[in-house]
Order: sequence, then C-alpha cells, then structure tokens
Amino acid sequence: RRRLFVFNDPAGQELCLRPDLTIPTCRIYLDGSAGRGEARLCYSGAAFRYEAKGSGEANEFIQTGAEFFGGKDADAADAEMLALTTSAARAGGLEAFAIRLGDLALFDALVDALDIPAGWRSRLKRHFWRPAYFKKLLVQKSVEDLPTAVGTSLLAAMGELDQFTAQTVIGDVLRLAKIVPVGGRSVSEITERFLEKAAEDRSPLPKEVGKLIDTFLSLSLKPKDAARRLRELAKGAKIKLDAPIAALERRFELIDKRGVDLGKATFETGFGRKLEYYTGFVFELSVGDNVFAGGGRYDGLLQSLGAKSRVPAVGCAITLERLTAAIAAPKGRAAK
Repeated sequence: RRRLFVFNDPAGQELCLRPDLTIPTCRIYLDGSAGRGEARLCYSGAAFRYEAKGSGEANEFIQTGAEFFGGKDADAADAEMLALTTSAARAGGLEAFAIRLGDLALFDALVDALDIPAGWRSRLKRHFWRPAYFKKLLVQKSVEDLPTAVGTSLLAAMGELDQFTAQTVIGDVLRLAKIVPVGGRSVSEITERFLEKAAEDRSPLPKEVGKLIDTFLSLSLKPKDAARRLRELAKGAKIKLDAPIAALERRFELIDKRGVDLGKATFETGFGRKLEYYTGFVFELSVGDNVFAGGGRYDGLLQSLGAKSRVPAVGCAITLERLTAAIAAPKGRAAK
C-alpha cells in the first residue's frame, strides 16, 4: 500500500492507480468475459508505483504480461509460464540473462513441519516476501507497531482480547493520541500485527528453530542440486518435506523439457519477490541488477477478489523499459 497512488473520488470512495495489471486481468476472468475454467490471457498497458525521489526508478511504466487461470497441473503451468517469459525476452532481442527461481510453498511446508506456536506460523508465512522485516523477526524476535508510549502493559492485555475487541481498543488509542497510522496501514492491519506480537511475547520462537530457518533461507543452489540438498536439510532437522520437494523436482524436469536452460539458473530458498499475493513458484529474469521480468503462482488472489474458492493461477510480466535497457546494455555490464 505504501507504493500506491491513492486518492478519493467525488463520492468519497477510495481509489488507486493500478500498481500492476495482474489484478485487473483477474477481474476480467472473474466477471466471465474471459470464460471460466482454464483460460490464458495476455495484456499490455501502463502501471504506476510510487518511487522515492532520487531512486532512479520511474513512477509509471509499461507492463506486458500473461496470466494462466485454472490450470489443473500446477507444475506444468509454472513451467509453461517461465518458458513463455524466456522466449518473450529472446523474441525482444535479448539472448543472455540470468534466471532466479524460488518457491514460497516450500517455505510454508517447512514452517508447517516445525513445532512452533500457530501465531508464529502465520507470522512467518505472512512476512516471508519482505526480506528486511523477516530478518528482524528472526534476529530481534519482535517489531513495535505502535509508539512506545502505548506501553508494554497494553501489549500484555491485548493478548487476552479477541480480534474485534482488540481492533476497537487500538482504534480508540490511536484517536486519543491523535496518531495517524503510518505507511498506509489500516487499523485492522495494525491490530493483527499487534496481536501477533502479543502472542510472540507469550511464546518466543525457539533459538534452534530460528537457526534452522536461517540456514534454510541461506541456500542458493543450482536447480539440479536443489532436491538433494533440501532432503539432506530435512533429514538433519528430522522433518518431512517429501511432497514439496518432489513437486519442485518435477517442475524443474518440466521446465527443462520446455527448453529453458536451467544450467544458468539459480534456485534460492529465500527468494519470494516483493508482492504479497504469491503463494508458490516465483521467478525473475535479469541482466546485472536490472530485473526486467518476473512472475509466479498466486492461487489465493482470485478468492480475495471475489471467487467462491481458490483458483489456480500463475502469471508473468515484463517491464518494457527495463527490457529495452537490458537489450541496449553492453555485454557483461549491468543495465539500469
């Protein structure tokens, strides 16, 4: 939300400029104009994200991409989307680029296999895609969401309240202190974070669990070595990750069959991209530090937009200005 351009229309309804075209494409699918069941849609258009002054990044850019909805074979759909993205980059005139791969579902499976409180499970999963904040969770164990003037006694009391009552209390405290929520977060979002912290204070994350998670997230592997190394880690930690590792292995086989050279790819267990809606396989293509394309699986997004149940979905997007810069960059140099 902190990256959105938000405003109100004359009736007072809050609106924003679209930050990407995945969500509008999901809505086209849901309104039936693209049919239901399995569907492949593509798009191209302007998107808008706030960038700090002096960052060198544009607030407006052209995004071209594709979305695959309702695919029954998730691994095959993931492989198809990555192959489509790499072939699109080559069709644009770019031959050499790096491929970065990740899998949020694998991390979720790791967290589910650990003997930790439920509050910690949801918190770790929720913030995995935010690497800087996630690291603070493991190192510092907690992050304050309200000014210290609120007091630790309120935090202790919050742990005994239900979600609705806690939200009412937080709203009252903010209004009395004349505090405006920072970063565009709503009172409900602040409340959720505050309840997580209260639960954490009662049940700290065990040090050995934090160390295991840190080890897991530090892995950077060639795809051909990923399954073996992950099985070794799971065996050493005495946890079961058979199903997600097998899915990862099969996905790599299907990607290879589609002609994508995985010898030049890297699989990183700590890679989750910087959008909250991803739920599984993710990828990025880059030249140097210029990430010009990316995508991944987002099986929960359509349900949050109104679908009655989860809809399997995977997509990709290319930022045309970044692709153009990558093509124009001298070989071996990073394009910005």
